[in-house]
Amino acid sequence: MKLNNAPIDLGVYREHAKTLASDEFEGRGPLSKGEEKTVSYLVAQYKKLGLKPAFGESYTQAVPLAKITPNNMSALTIGDLTFKAGAEFTARTQRIAKDYSLNSSDVIFVGYGINAPEYNWNDYAGIDVKGKTVVMLVNDPGFASKDPALFQGNAMTYYGRWTYKYEEAARQGAEAVFIVHETMPAGYGWGVVENSNSNTKFSLVDEENNASQVGVMGWLHLNAARQLFEKAGLDYGELKDKASKPGFIPIELKAKASLSFTNTIEHAESQNVAGILEGTTKPDEWVMLHAHWDHLGKVEKNGQTTIYNGAVDNASGVAGVLTLADALTKAEKRFSRTLMFSAFTAEETGLLGADFFANNPPISTSKMVAFLNIDGMNVNDGVDYILQYGEGYLSIEDDLANAAALQGRTVKMDPRPQNGLFFRSDHFALAKQGVPSILFMSLGDTDPSFITKRYHKADDDYLPSWTLGGVEQDLSLIGSMLTYYARGDVWPYWKRESDFKAKRLQSLSERETSAK
Repeated sequence: MKLNNAPIDLGVYREHAKTLASDEFEGRGPLSKGEEKTVSYLVAQYKKLGLKPAFGESYTQAVPLAKITPNNMSALTIGDLTFKAGAEFTARTQRIAKDYSLNSSDVIFVGYGINAPEYNWNDYAGIDVKGKTVVMLVNDPGFASKDPALFQGNAMTYYGRWTYKYEEAARQGAEAVFIVHETMPAGYGWGVVENSNSNTKFSLVDEENNASQVGVMGWLHLNAARQLFEKAGLDYGELKDKASKPGFIPIELKAKASLSFTNTIEHAESQNVAGILEGTTKPDEWVMLHAHWDHLGKVEKNGQTTIYNGAVDNASGVAGVLTLADALTKAEKRFSRTLMFSAFTAEETGLLGADFFANNPPISTSKMVAFLNIDGMNVNDGVDYILQYGEGYLSIEDDLANAAALQGRTVKMDPRPQNGLFFRSDHFALAKQGVPSILFMSLGDTDPSFITKRYHKADDDYLPSWTLGGVEQDLSLIGSMLTYYARGDVWPYWKRESDFKAKRLQSLSERETSAK
């Protein structure tokens, strides 16, 4: 692998980052004036660079969203216990319905709520949860046991993510889900759970108005969970220990749950944005570079306006994509494969833009060579390593190590694997469709105060003091990987047995069949 010879223009980068993170863009909230300005800016830049539209004749892909705000939340009653909304539980739904009621629903503890054939693990074995309420633990058994032979030990798998738990419960027919929150295995405190699940959320909408999803996507405070189990004559600590071992059997708590709330629902379209540099000899094979454009927008409260500019998260990433697009369109030697440069919407509310793109792609996912995703760059001085998220998943990891070695750098594994960051950014929506995908992220790595003081807060602003040493070295590395894929014929592949690998093999098989 050769280092990319196209120069990285840090002046171009700084201008993009400064502009996208300015108050003028109002925090780049989906379905806002900030979105209109952001999308217009991106389209103008793609046109300026001479990129072609990625979606037929358009640079944008409309993403239909529902804006759902829960109101009039009742208390949650389980048997004789009553829990307060916000302080002791959260609940929301993605079903498109103005009114929701959970009425005397049987409650069952299902361990971690995981059905993973490759790990010979099924927490739903031998029990029917259709129409019932399931209570489950956060993360996965590997984190609890720290046994590297159980799932992936301390490193969270997708089975530990709350998104998976709701999805699997829906497949099992459950009506409501409450995940017991604990700070260490979740990776964040109860305040994050409350703030993220008690206010307006966005959702994609299917033809059945999301009727197949669970009715309640809930969380239960640890103290409330302890009360619940104690009332049932059970010890939470003992049950947690049993649930972390193979052969756990679900337990009916012999109590019924009730809850009601209303929803304010608005329908609108947000936009994914993408442009392509068309390949010379293999234009139908795409190598993709991406960063989500959205952030948290602006909030009006008590007569004051707060703008969440999201400079590092993720104006820094979008600026990186635009800067590499600028460099690669100026490269002397053209690329045999097509390069796509993209920015999707609604990452902060559940990878919604990426999920829509992955399920409504402009080309078959079997023809997508690789998807490289930037989510928060190192805007400070350069370092002698590059972070890797996820281990043993993909051959891309080997390409990352080679690219780093050419810079005299090493690969440093994710220092917080228990947080499951590999599953929490836009590339994962493509990975679920089998596309080999990798995350480049440096949130807080070179600035220990970032997570506590600026992450998802109003202080994540552009600073003229950014040295951009990390940006320069990382864009050079990413550029070398893009060049390697776009000028060659290598197809990255999944190493570990998983649904992602199975999906890729299926799509490649279908591609070969259709080519005959």
